Amino acid sequence: MHCFLQDILQKQPMKQLFFTLVAGCLLVACTGKKDDVQDDDTPTDMIAEPDTIEIADPDTLQLFEEREIPQSADVLFDDFFFSFATDERFQMQRVVFPLHGEGEEGEQTLSQEQWAEARLFSRQPFFSIIYDRDRDMEIQKDTNLTQVSVEWIHLNDDRLERYNFNRRNGQWLLTDFQSMAASQTPNGDFIRFYAQFVTDSVFQRESLCQPLRLISEADDEFDEGGEMELSPDEWFEFRKEMPMPEHVMMNINYGQPALSENKKVLMVEGMSNGLYVRYHFDRLNERWRLMTIEN
Repeated sequence: MHCFLQDILQKQPMKQLFFTLVAGCLLVACTGKKDDVQDDDTPTDMIAEPDTIEIADPDTLQLFEEREIPQSADVLFDDFFFSFATDERFQMQRVVFPLHGEGEEGEQTLSQEQWAEARLFSRQPFFSIIYDRDRDMEIQKDTNLTQVSVEWIHLNDDRLERYNFNRRNGQWLLTDFQSMAASQTPNGDFIRFYAQFVTDSVFQRESLCQPLRLISEADDEFDEGGEMELSPDEWFEFRKEMPMPEHVMMNINYGQPALSENKKVLMVEGMSNGLYVRYHFDRLNERWRLMTIEN
């Protein structure tokens, strides 16, 4: 079995991002705390090691009647993917076995049992989307999509696994996968930068726009939102409350074009908790910088 099925997938805590919390973080920042970007999550933030995971038995799964999924679940890919990622029985019904893939080691085939052991999409609190322009986000709501890829980007070792979903006879199915170097993809230059950005605090400080803009959108009639500026020290305090993929990025590619070499938006969206954050990066003088945060 290819090594990617043995990776421990990081589970990051689901955070609530409130504008009032930002103000509290800034007060703490004024005490002079050092900036600290953790290289490793605490044990409570990690998914269990493979030998401690409760493995779903494919034979046991077959004992249950197939779950009736509303037909509307296949209209939008996001609706389908939520069920796919959270319901193991439904997931097994929507993978074409044996699952074929291609990578640097040649062709590979995964059986139903191997897929069940990997539990690749289970218990992920959020996913990300990389895009260039705001209007590219409209493709996420396109009901006419017939192909979407979910990419596992391993930031530590420049590795990307792409899982291809196709809609056949009105149903979304995982049909095949590919493995490649992340740096060789259209967003490769940005991915190389981002991998260092989230692991190197010195590099991260140097890659912040000064000042860094933070925009909080209005939530309801009692929360009007607002805008403020963060210094590097204030960012590192607020950073502790921000969801950012640090080791593995589960990125959804709806087919949005990767045309710009100087602008990228990293959107982080919760699977079911209403989390929504956008990080705007610009490349100025051949150097990527974080310019704006929206939540």
